[in-house]
Amino acid sequence: MPIPRVISRVALVSACALLAGCGTQGSRSADPETSGSRSGGAAAQRAWAYEYVSDVDSVGSQVLDIAAVSRHEAWAMAALGDPGGSGPRTRMLRFDGSRWQRYDLDSDLRDALGGGTLSPVSLHAGVGSAWLFGRVHHGPGTSPTAVAARFDGNRWVAVEPPRASQVTGVAVLGASDVWVLGQPEQRTAWHWDGHGWTATQLPVEAHAITPETAGGDLRVAGNVPDPKADKADEADPDHPKPRPLRLGAARWDGRQWRAESMPDVETADARFRGCRTQVRTLVARGAEDVWAMGIEYGPYTGPRYAPVGDRPCALHWDGERWGTSRSLPAGVLDAKRVRGADGKVSRIARPPYVAGTTGKVTGVDRKQSFRLAEIVPVPGTDEAWGVGSAELGAFGEANFSRAVIVRHRP
Repeated sequence: MPIPRVISRVALVSACALLAGCGTQGSRSADPETSGSRSGGAAAQRAWAYEYVSDVDSVGSQVLDIAAVSRHEAWAMAALGDPGGSGPRTRMLRFDGSRWQRYDLDSDLRDALGGGTLSPVSLHAGVGSAWLFGRVHHGPGTSPTAVAARFDGNRWVAVEPPRASQVTGVAVLGASDVWVLGQPEQRTAWHWDGHGWTATQLPVEAHAITPETAGGDLRVAGNVPDPKADKADEADPDHPKPRPLRLGAARWDGRQWRAESMPDVETADARFRGCRTQVRTLVARGAEDVWAMGIEYGPYTGPRYAPVGDRPCALHWDGERWGTSRSLPAGVLDAKRVRGADGKVSRIARPPYVAGTTGKVTGVDRKQSFRLAEIVPVPGTDEAWGVGSAELGAFGEANFSRAVIVRHRP
């Protein structure tokens, strides 16, 4: 029986979070520091606003991952200080529409965890459903075991995990319609139909999958396989030889994956406006409007890459073919920049400083860094969540870290 072809039930919000950048609310904070001249001449938009800030820890506290189910529901995984413990432990946080608070995931998954420690964990959401995939560590001398779970509206319920050695991408298209990408070289996508997982063969080594289809087909993107290069590397697998980057995509037609060609990439051509790196994100905004994005580091010109710093790059599907694009869809680009529907990029001001070890914002606390590990859109809005940390280092007893969740409202 063929796996049903998926037609989108939920359109992607206009503010797509494209790339992670650099992340914090606290009960005590100073006036916010705006981006000012540090980010050039673009006009500043509203600052990130704190929605959650953990207690002060000496080191390591941060929010690692987030999945937004709706404007009223979101989940996050954080490394939080454990009183009397040796270091931060992985904890779950839940947003109930009004505030973030800790959620006892260990209680829900007691049997699946078997007394082990869950880490790392990836969260994924779509069409009113939330899923997690991770590894359970059972102590020295043992191998970690895979775990998967979904939230059924009342609690997290363990389900059979796919037989993938690594989960590199997930698309939650419904409670009984979930896709998981395995290790790219295995060229396998696993499908959950509500009862079990079915393996499907991919024509590309996929690194990204469209989390929603927006009225079109489900797609993946990655590298075109190179059997000759793979054969040459067998003699010395620890030192693979350089190979040209050939990007490719595939779409699900309801029965199998159909390969789609992408523009050839010439790594030495500085004039090329598409991606010279892996595609890391796929965003579908319509059947004839799909974006494949990566991070562009610039051509190699000698001792360093130029231009300095990274910038987003993109390929675009227009309903007939993939082509290069000089533009990007609107949305939050990173912790400091947002692109409007008119293509103009504005600065996002940083949030206020958080209090340090003294409970106040001292002069040294104003040297704290603000970093985001991930940025995701808030479904049904033009807002975005950001998760990460506010921390101070290299200042002795003043050092601290706080796990933070912020929200951007244009």
